[in-house]
Amino acid sequence: MGYRLGRRSFLTGMLGVSSLPLLGSLPASAQDKKLRVFGYGGGADFKGLFDAFEKASGVKVSYEGVPFADLQNTIVQRFRTGNSGIDVFLVDPTYIPTFSKLRILADLTSAFGEKSKGTLFPSDVQGATYNGRMMSMPMWESSQLLFFNKGLLAKAGVEPPGVSPDARLTWEKLIELAKKVQAAGAETGFGFEQVDRYYQLQVLTESLGGGPGVKGDDLLTVDVANDAWLQAGKWYGSLFADGVASRAPTGQEMPDLFKAGRIAFLVGGPWLIADFNKVDGLDYAAAPHPYFAGGKAVTPSESFHLGVAADTPNADQALEFLNYAGLDKDGAVVASGGSNLSANIEANAEVLSRIPQQNPNLKGVDILMSYELANTAIRRPRSLGYLQLEELVTRAWSDIRNGSDAALTFPQLQRELERSFKRIER
Repeated sequence: MGYRLGRRSFLTGMLGVSSLPLLGSLPASAQDKKLRVFGYGGGADFKGLFDAFEKASGVKVSYEGVPFADLQNTIVQRFRTGNSGIDVFLVDPTYIPTFSKLRILADLTSAFGEKSKGTLFPSDVQGATYNGRMMSMPMWESSQLLFFNKGLLAKAGVEPPGVSPDARLTWEKLIELAKKVQAAGAETGFGFEQVDRYYQLQVLTESLGGGPGVKGDDLLTVDVANDAWLQAGKWYGSLFADGVASRAPTGQEMPDLFKAGRIAFLVGGPWLIADFNKVDGLDYAAAPHPYFAGGKAVTPSESFHLGVAADTPNADQALEFLNYAGLDKDGAVVASGGSNLSANIEANAEVLSRIPQQNPNLKGVDILMSYELANTAIRRPRSLGYLQLEELVTRAWSDIRNGSDAALTFPQLQRELERSFKRIER
């Protein structure tokens, strides 16, 4: 997620504030007729959820969104005024420490702390917890798959990878196959859906044992220049220097190129499946996310949570909405929107079971993703410095993609992050 750096000083300057508002202390009177939800875009991803919630509860939902890249900073600015005009908002769980310090989030522990046990994935509950308090409601989950174009592989005489975790390719073998398919006529051998993004590339350093870039009890000790980071950076740069991956496409262009039959292998999220299935003639399948030879298999995970605004006058309605979207199985299925995994265990099982029904080429993908969530999923670090970490690491990966030497880029990144972290109040 590429957030702008302009308001970092505001964020870091306020992190000395530590008290957390308890949900029970919020005013329960002055209930508005509409629940005000804040997020990204125009709300199309959530219309089904809002309609279902209104039908189940009688509560109408109004939605306000901003461009995705502006979401986190806009949330902070809205609360800075003292009257956010928000009841519920989308929360990237890596920002829970920051939002808690800024007193933006209401404490949900008394409402959902016990109810969430056994209903949500334990790792998601852990991700929603800060200083022993549950601060958000996990809504979505995520994983990553290795998509491949069956026609391009067949043309090159490359046997398609299997869907079982035991058939997981190493990065080294995958790139070897990608080059072979490219030599047989594919425009591009390999690509990442989320070009340069921390969420997508954290697994490279983690697979090699290099960690997420921060360490220590408070995750505020920078560690982005160790041998594993340098090795991962060198490998990433070689993809583009060798031409097996293209420097040009970014963002949504990658899935579009895959749909057009121009990329042999694409690492991306399961949310792409519904869109891929709409493309006539796209003969594709999916395999496990790769790992480095001699390293461990790890996969990106987690996704958006829902938070209750600390200054909402509509606490009861907000709680009802979070309960429906997160803990109610039927509501959580609707909340997935048909293309996202769910943090609700039962709802996620139902969402996954529908995937092979949509495309016979995807038989076994539901079992694969269940395995990944239970065994290989990793989460981004819950650090008060995550805003800086994400932005500067993403910029460093971009520089390497465009030809910078990882051996120079990551030590410079180390120094930049250390300077930035010094401004954070512990």
